[in-house]
Amino acid sequence: MAYQTFQEFNQTGLAGLLTYPAAIVPQFVPMLLIAIFSITFMGTFFGQARISGRSGDFFSSFAVAGFFIAVISMLMTLVQGLIDIPTVSICIGISIVSALLLLVTKAKD
Repeated sequence: MAYQTFQEFNQTGLAGLLTYPAAIVPQFVPMLLIAIFSITFMGTFFGQARISGRSGDFFSSFAVAGFFIAVISMLMTLVQGLIDIPTVSICIGISIVSALLLLVTKAKD
């Protein structure tokens, strides 16, 4: 079976550039969200470490990255066929868990 080429794909613009790989490789959007989560997490963690001079806060960086991918996944639902509902629900679940972990660890301080 031959892959559908981009010229045969029926969408143009940015939506077409994102939905074409998602249609060919179903793991594209979850991998993209994991990459965005990792970049945001590492950026906030090491940014805190650079500014404060000591180790960064793991749970606050986890919460920031969790909320960021939840917002990104919600925005991806606006493009038809880009992301599915289980992926969005997992992203929202990660953000809820990260917020709870942040609240529990900060309540001890």
